[in-house]
This record gives sequence, structure tokens and C-alpha cells, in this order.
Amino acid sequence: MEKTPALFKLKIRGIGLGSHQVDLSAPADQLDLPMFHGDIHAKGELIAGNRLELHLHLSATGTFICDRCAIEFEKTLTPDLDLLYVPPELSKDLEEDDNIHIFNPLSTNEIDFTEDIRDAVLLAIPMKNLHSPDCKGVDLGGGEVVIDERLAGLGGLLEQLREEEMNSEAQGGVSQG
Repeated sequence: MEKTPALFKLKIRGIGLGSHQVDLSAPADQLDLPMFHGDIHAKGELIAGNRLELHLHLSATGTFICDRCAIEFEKTLTPDLDLLYVPPELSKDLEEDDNIHIFNPLSTNEIDFTEDIRDAVLLAIPMKNLHSPDCKGVDLGGGEVVIDERLAGLGGLLEQLREEEMNSEAQGGVSQG
């Protein structure tokens, strides 16, 4: 994968101390996020002091497929992202964290957090995508469950294993523990 262009960046040269509002957006297709469309929005604040704290609320709308019923649906993800930029002399006491970046305040003109935003949006995608929390899955009609004939032989296997386990314990079999 080639490097993502710097789409989310802030000029910090000459920035005053205190809180500064941040409101940026960039097209999702330029961030190599194929399931998302429109713009990825980042809104929040930059707090400047002896270090820079960037607190962002992200918004990204994508098209997903329900894991239970395979319906295509749209969903807007809204992860938060907190980044910390510290000069080298303050970084010695910090533990390693992907959201902590070291920068030289005397020579750095801007900070680029495009990759951080891309990662936060990708990590916000749920492990199980459901179009609705009460999705029942694929409607097979009539409530009858159709079992693939190649797997029909496995139908009684679980019950058989439970019976064998119960018989083994009843006869004083060795249990693990």
C-alpha cells in the first residue's frame, strides 16, 4: 500500500498557547477506505502548551453488509481520537503508545495525523456488522431450518458426545481438573 497523502494536518508554527478549534474533512476515497463514501470529518480542539493535545470527534459514513442477513446498509461511525505530540525532552517518561508522537517544536511547521484518522475509522468498524440490533438473520420462510444434506450426519454428534461424557462421569471416569 502506498503512503496516504497528508489530508489531515495542522500548521503549528507560531500557534498561540491555549485551546484552538479544529474542523477538517477529506474524501474517504483518498484515505483508501473503500467501504466509506463522502467525506471523513474531524472536529475538536488542539490544546497548545509545552505539548500539543489533539482531541477529535470523527464521523465517517460507509456501506456495510449485515453479517446475519446479508442486507446492504449504511452506517455512520463516530469514533473519538486523542493524540499527544510531545517534545523529545518530555517523551522519556512516557510509555510507548501509537497515539503519542514526538515532535521538535522548534523545527516542526505542521503535524500530519492522516494515518491516525484512517486507523481510528478502521478500528471503529464493529467486528459484527448488523443492520439492526434485533436482526433475525436470513428469512428461510415458514420457520423451517434447512440443513445441508452433507452435514446432516453431524446433527446428532453433539448429543452423542454429551451422553458419552455423562456416562463416563457416572462410571467414575477420570475428569480433568
